[in-house]
Amino acid sequence: MALALEGIRIIDMAWLGPGPFCANMLGDLGADVIKVYEAHPERRGGPVMFLFDPAMQPGFRNCRTMGLNLKAEEGRSIFCDLAKNADVIMEGFRPGVVKRLGVDYDIIKKINPRIVYASLTGFGQDGPYRNLVGHDINYIGIGGLLGMTGPAGGAPVIPGSVIADFAAGGMSSAIGILAALMARERTGKGQFVDMSMTDAVVESTSMQISPYLLNGMVPRKGETMFTGHYPWYNIYETRDGKYLSIGALEPWFFANLCELLGCEQFVEHQFAEGEHREEIFKYFRETFLTKTRDEWFAILQQKDTCAAPIYDINELESDPQLIARRMIIEADHPTMGRVKQVGSMHKLSDSPVEIRNWSISFGQHTEEIMQELGYDKTNIDDLFKAEVIG
Repeated sequence: MALALEGIRIIDMAWLGPGPFCANMLGDLGADVIKVYEAHPERRGGPVMFLFDPAMQPGFRNCRTMGLNLKAEEGRSIFCDLAKNADVIMEGFRPGVVKRLGVDYDIIKKINPRIVYASLTGFGQDGPYRNLVGHDINYIGIGGLLGMTGPAGGAPVIPGSVIADFAAGGMSSAIGILAALMARERTGKGQFVDMSMTDAVVESTSMQISPYLLNGMVPRKGETMFTGHYPWYNIYETRDGKYLSIGALEPWFFANLCELLGCEQFVEHQFAEGEHREEIFKYFRETFLTKTRDEWFAILQQKDTCAAPIYDINELESDPQLIARRMIIEADHPTMGRVKQVGSMHKLSDSPVEIRNWSISFGQHTEEIMQELGYDKTNIDDLFKAEVIG
């Protein structure tokens, strides 16, 4: 059974944040992902090395790694050899870096006009912020999401996961790359994909931004329908000190919720403000404190109420839904034995995701990839000694 992206080769130079997330997603779907790093990052440590730290994660699945010195003429020549038969190149340097290295889109498309060349940056390839450094917290800040996160009247609260890098930027990058590959099927030509994490956050926050653009009303955190203004879309502490999420937006869900909580008198006051809203809040808070989180979850499943437990990370692996959907899986690892892993969100009926290989060390597949490019053993050994490859 063929994998969805079988036969697609991706050269990945986007080492952190959205790059690994995007590449992992495409690798799970069957692409041959080759991660190209500098020749010897282990000598200076730095952010690349933690990616192979077993205490953080067991390496990368469904990809290969090689070390390559792009500052050396021979290294650039090898990269061009890789690019000749590649479908996608991903890079995560600041704007202008790949041009200085001599491996930018304008150079590569002369070698391979079908290449899809994706640049993943914080702010994009143009604009006054193009050269600014940043991380997830900066992109969700300038994109409006951080300012909408947290309690009313309080300071912004950092989300529990990286939103710009993964949920917004990483997935958006995968979509952009796949769209360019589909366009290539019609035109025969590749193209440049300019992905900005900040752009992705802004579009992801459109539910809050669009009403302001239309009517000029500035939304405030904790004061909108989906940020905690109403009792029926909120978080409640339970008797055991844990928390439950309630999202009874539709009137019939709210009616069911009120019935199960024994407060049918509130049904007609779902969108009440002032004292009525505070009365419902008070009742809900006091009522949810009378039972444990899991007891309430069992009760609220009796009718459609849009309720779910709020888990700590260590609780995910035992949730029956996540197990059934294979979002927590076990896989054989070449050095760590049987390990638990986060599964793939993609469930394709005819092209199921599978773990084909692991990269567990830097430059693990350099020699193998060089042989595929046609380099002989003597040449490869010489390039290792010259530190062109690593």
